Amino acid sequence: MILSRRTLLAGLAASSASVPAFAQSAPEPQMVPIELVEDTMALNAAVKLGHRHGDVIMIEYFDYNCPWCRKSAADLPALLKAEPDLTYVLVNFAVLGIPSVTATKAALAYFQLYGPDAYLPLHLALFKLKGAVDGARALKEIERLGGDTKRLEEAANSERTTQWMKDAFKLGDSLGFSATPSFLVGTESYVGGMTLAQKREAIARARG
Repeated sequence: MILSRRTLLAGLAASSASVPAFAQSAPEPQMVPIELVEDTMALNAAVKLGHRHGDVIMIEYFDYNCPWCRKSAADLPALLKAEPDLTYVLVNFAVLGIPSVTATKAALAYFQLYGPDAYLPLHLALFKLKGAVDGARALKEIERLGGDTKRLEEAANSERTTQWMKDAFKLGDSLGFSATPSFLVGTESYVGGMTLAQKREAIARARG
């Protein structure tokens, strides 16, 4: 079972707007209620990387078929190295069509079975693929990384995985995220691509 048709269509409608490109300046920050940040951190699907109790939390809502998310993923190892006190959270936000939905199901299944430390190599590997990324391609990468594909297929098709995706979509909608990538840094949101330097500026801003 995948996302309900109504939920998926709502996501596709939201993603039909032009996706913000990387610009000379970072997207304008908008304040968000702390409760929505806390709700995002509480998502079962939230993949927490970096410092376990960082002084700043940065959350990225992303889609595996988003070109700007690909650029963001490429910067992630350097960001985690440069910001050792940062907690970085990945939230699968599959709004760009059926391939994204099936890729997310496979990725979340991998997360369920192998945890956040194993997730980062898969995350980076999926963004290195050329062309559309779907569930079949994601499973091939998982197999290459040593994952048990039979167990993963069962987890991917479970009601739990479907619910995780619905919960993430509902929360992203509450945050007003209409495109990927979208970020939360502290209690500020940024919709659109950010360079590594822009991310570090937003992190410094959150530290005050």
